Amino acid sequence: MGIETIIQLAIIGILIIIVYQDLKFRVLDLKYAIILLALCIGYNTIHPILDYINAFQIAGFVLVNIMCLTLYFSVKNKQFINPINSKIGLGDIVFFLVIAPLFYIKAYILFFVTGMLFSLLLYGVFIRFREKQKKTIPLAGYLSMYLVIILLSNIFLNTTIFNLGI
Repeated sequence: MGIETIIQLAIIGILIIIVYQDLKFRVLDLKYAIILLALCIGYNTIHPILDYINAFQIAGFVLVNIMCLTLYFSVKNKQFINPINSKIGLGDIVFFLVIAPLFYIKAYILFFVTGMLFSLLLYGVFIRFREKQKKTIPLAGYLSMYLVIILLSNIFLNTTIFNLGI
């Protein structure tokens, strides 16, 4: 087992912890985000994907999405609405940035869009099995689950879904 596989499995382990935490407590613990970032950067040193241009593009993409959310909810409510911690959690935004070293910009956008659809589907399925529904969606948890599926398929099926460096 090579260092690449060890790092991939460690990333999967942290993602599973994030899934559990977000589903159970609706929280992304900062220490796990930092560990995940370190693992993603470590993997990026083996398979360089994230350079300064790609990092700025991904950060810009996330920023544009936050700005669009702000604009949408502000227009809808006819007053300025800060969507962070009322419509989307800060932990979700941190998660978006922490996983960036695993993606090229085009693959990141594809992951983001399909991950949102995956999250919406899971939320729709799980809402039917809950008696007492929480009003928030565990987005970082669902996206972590989605990323685990992608990483496992890359490891065991030897695929390159989303053209990840992994």
